[in-house]
Amino acid sequence: MSILFTRDRPPAAAEARSGSYTLQQLAGLVAGSVRGVPTVTSDTAMRHDAVWSCRTRIAQDVSMMPVDTVRYVNKQRQEVTPAPQIIVAPSVNIPALDWRYQVVDSWLADGNAWGLVTETTADGRYPTRIELVAHNDVRPSASGVRFEVHGKERALWPVGDLWWVPAYTVAGQMLGLSPIGYHRETIRNGLAAERFSGDFFLDGGHPSGVLTVAGDPGEKAGSLKERLLNLTKGTREPLILPAGTDWKQMQVNPSDSQFIDTMRYTAEQVCRIYGEDPADHGCSGSGGAITYANRSDADLARFKRRQFWVTKLQESLTALLPRPQVVKLNTSSSLMMTAKERHELHQLRLRNKTTTINEVRRIEDETPFDAAANANPYENPGLPAAVPLASPGTAPDPTQGGAA
Repeated sequence: MSILFTRDRPPAAAEARSGSYTLQQLAGLVAGSVRGVPTVTSDTAMRHDAVWSCRTRIAQDVSMMPVDTVRYVNKQRQEVTPAPQIIVAPSVNIPALDWRYQVVDSWLADGNAWGLVTETTADGRYPTRIELVAHNDVRPSASGVRFEVHGKERALWPVGDLWWVPAYTVAGQMLGLSPIGYHRETIRNGLAAERFSGDFFLDGGHPSGVLTVAGDPGEKAGSLKERLLNLTKGTREPLILPAGTDWKQMQVNPSDSQFIDTMRYTAEQVCRIYGEDPADHGCSGSGGAITYANRSDADLARFKRRQFWVTKLQESLTALLPRPQVVKLNTSSSLMMTAKERHELHQLRLRNKTTTINEVRRIEDETPFDAAANANPYENPGLPAAVPLASPGTAPDPTQGGAA
């Protein structure tokens, strides 16, 4: 084992074989901290820049997608207005955007999202407020079928008030799997490499050089070292030494600098854990980078990698609403296009009669046209020129093509 990953000495093997350790203690031996590196948890793992990047980027991209609440009547989509409170204001403490971010991040960190239902509809069937709870504050109760939150036993919704949605699930296991818990070793190695790099550059992971003097310096060695440090610290001026004294600067041993490769490889491992492209997080993948034709292709590839989390959040929010209401995340907002590409798409949809002018203008955040212009010009080419809607109580401007 290299000096990067030297662990504190574990208990004697004979003691472990004797049965003097509980299963929980033995598990602690496996998850013990590397010397100088804290035990890896979902919180301390965020000190690894790749873990931080993957968790924040995925949670940000998914939570920022506009949320639409719709119902389907005779297979026709209708917007639900006003939007339900659980969608627009699910918490009294944090905005809806941050609430969704925390749900996704809880899945990425612990594999489970938890919350306490604090308000419900009049009939008590659907929650209208859910205050999220940190996964560290939830513990299985002694009964095994309930959970304790801050030491108080609670039943799962809808029997109780504890809302819970797992992410990484396997057959025969109730709770979702924690990606950080299952990959502690990988993340710990990265943290250990970062710790060693700090010692390497700041405290001197290797001696900077060798000062050779004639004879045995004896007690003068300390003073010679101090004088040399004062002469060479923070300066690039020439060094003048007495006769018989030689200063040889040491080069970095390639084997000592392998922690850089370890850090890079660990970052790529973290990206694989979360299904991310290392290039999206500043890591050059070992197999080379993928080149996309344009920005839209790159955004589409990124969205496909995160489609599971989009679908998971949609279904989790839909479960909080009465039927036939469903939640749809506007995934088109995550696909960045140039102005030319965007308007070519609008023109194509107008030509294929799949949208109207006002729908296009709403997407572009522009003032809608009057009712006559809200038709498809490719379907009715004889329509008059479009006239912007006038403000209430005012007449259209004749110079803009409208009637006086």
